[in-house]
Amino acid sequence: MRQGLSVAICGLLLPILAGCTGTTVRPSNTQQTVPKTYTVAVVGEITANDELWHAYTIEARRQLISELNESQAFGQILESAPPPGGHAVIVTGQITEVDKGSMAARMLVGLGAGRAHITAEFQLKDSSGASLGSYSVRKTYAGGAGIGGIGFLDMDDLAQKLGNEAADSLADWAKTGQFASR
Repeated sequence: MRQGLSVAICGLLLPILAGCTGTTVRPSNTQQTVPKTYTVAVVGEITANDELWHAYTIEARRQLISELNESQAFGQILESAPPPGGHAVIVTGQITEVDKGSMAARMLVGLGAGRAHITAEFQLKDSSGASLGSYSVRKTYAGGAGIGGIGFLDMDDLAQKLGNEAADSLADWAKTGQFASR
């Protein structure tokens, strides 16, 4: 009886304490369908519109590389210049928007008010520098503890999740030749 009650309580608390994050991925309107011939991905520089966001570029890039390695969508992931004559795709990015949101609005209003978010634009080029397409990724966090409130994720965590989503989108592109909106 007690064990069943404990399981029931944990089952009820888990959704309440879980943080609510959202993701938006938007391919550019000029994207090209690309043949699936890229075996190497080069993760170039990720910059930021504001110097204060530099730490987020590091977190996003680190997670992008890690997730691309795990996805095995490419035979090789490089952090420097592509090999000469190789079939490499080069991904670079720029964090364009960071908003820490309002803890007070999350606590008092909830339901997405005061949501934190981070947005980045990613560009893909081949080894010759020709553009293959671009896409944007936006990660949001509305807090945890039910309809808002307690912050279980900080902006560094959100930047890591942004890198994760950027890698997932790139891995999908490597398999299908197209980006999918999410």
